[in-house]
Amino acid sequence: MLQRTPLQIQKAVIYSLLVREMKTRFGSYRMGYAWALLEPLFQIMVFMAMYSFRDRATVGGLVLPVFLATGIAPFLYFKKVVTQSLGAVAANRNLFIYRQVRVFDPFLVRFLLEMMVNFVVLLVFIVGAWHIGYEVKVVNSLAFLNAYILLSLFSFGLSLIFGVVNTLYPEVGKFIPVILRPLMFISGTFFSINDMPRGIQDILAWNPLIHAFELMRSAFADGYNTSLVSFEYLGMCTMVALFVGMLMFRANWRRMLAV
Repeated sequence: MLQRTPLQIQKAVIYSLLVREMKTRFGSYRMGYAWALLEPLFQIMVFMAMYSFRDRATVGGLVLPVFLATGIAPFLYFKKVVTQSLGAVAANRNLFIYRQVRVFDPFLVRFLLEMMVNFVVLLVFIVGAWHIGYEVKVVNSLAFLNAYILLSLFSFGLSLIFGVVNTLYPEVGKFIPVILRPLMFISGTFFSINDMPRGIQDILAWNPLIHAFELMRSAFADGYNTSLVSFEYLGMCTMVALFVGMLMFRANWRRMLAV
């Protein structure tokens, strides 16, 4: 019998954990994967109704479904990556008796699952908006992919930070979901930073999430105003989050395993 290489073993572990996570997350619900679409769809419909009262059909040149989808769906993605990391160690603790399964693996698997599901959800919303008659065009797919990748890595970095904190200090970890709730209202999920007063723009610009969402939106409209956001700032925040997250995990993974 041929001995498997470390890479083959790692791929088998990731695949097995991914299948297990999918069955645990979606298999226990009757709606299953449909809920991944229904949750952002409901919020998009609510905010579309609010915009209709103001007689606005577009924002920054984007039709409302695309504008809201590129804010609400990515924010829910960010939130789920972070919150799912809080229980990553506890939910897989019985698997750590196998030496092939590392403490890092559940964090990676939960992140990969959310990344794949959300990307499909975003595509479904954008294609769906075009299919029902809205004017949808892609003017810079590279900007969209770059912003999505940076948002993903930023979310993963924070997930490691919060995952370590919650595993070692559960009392402190209880405040993490509380901190995340108001983020939706200051991250440009349902509004553009360009529509805000100058003083508020300066404050909002510190939030890397609003940079990600606005840059993603620029991929679907010619001349979308991105003067207040930048890939450089989003990239810097992503590198800091990843560095701190990996450093905290590296320093504490043995303690996390022993808790």
